[in-house]
Amino acid sequence: MPRVKGFTLIELMIAIAILGIIVGLAAPAMSDFAVRQRVSGQASEIMLALAFARSEAVKQNREVVILPATNSATGWSDGWCVGLASGTDAMSNCDDPDRLRDFSASTGVTITSAFLATSPRLTFQRDGTCSLCGSNPFNITSANLKATSTDARCVSVTRQGRASLTKITRDASC
Repeated sequence: MPRVKGFTLIELMIAIAILGIIVGLAAPAMSDFAVRQRVSGQASEIMLALAFARSEAVKQNREVVILPATNSATGWSDGWCVGLASGTDAMSNCDDPDRLRDFSASTGVTITSAFLATSPRLTFQRDGTCSLCGSNPFNITSANLKATSTDARCVSVTRQGRASLTKITRDASC
């Protein structure tokens, strides 16, 4: 009788069971990884927006603002935009057609900053400095992060307009 090549039903069931065990062990780690990446990505997006706004202010020799997408308490968590602050095409909100660039938010990530309490905009001057910066950092975190890990981020902006990133724990403030 000729020998038939292939898998038996028992061999296939054992392989699927082993694969199921491996996937079951890896799924929680992938979930934590995804949350950490979303928080890290949002911090990078804020750093990018700050650098972009500063460089545009110097390049165009005009004031440039960063605005939260909404002026509510969750404004920065809803996204933000960069636009010109003065002149005939001054931007007053993120729905303005003259905005330079939009930045979207990730779901499950909370971004807070005192910039909303003091002023709904962050303004970079023509020389790249930032008048309201220095004491109002961005706190980027998620309720799904582990409380003891340093996976949350704090983005600070100096009065000279330079941004820096610091790792913090989930519940810590900047």
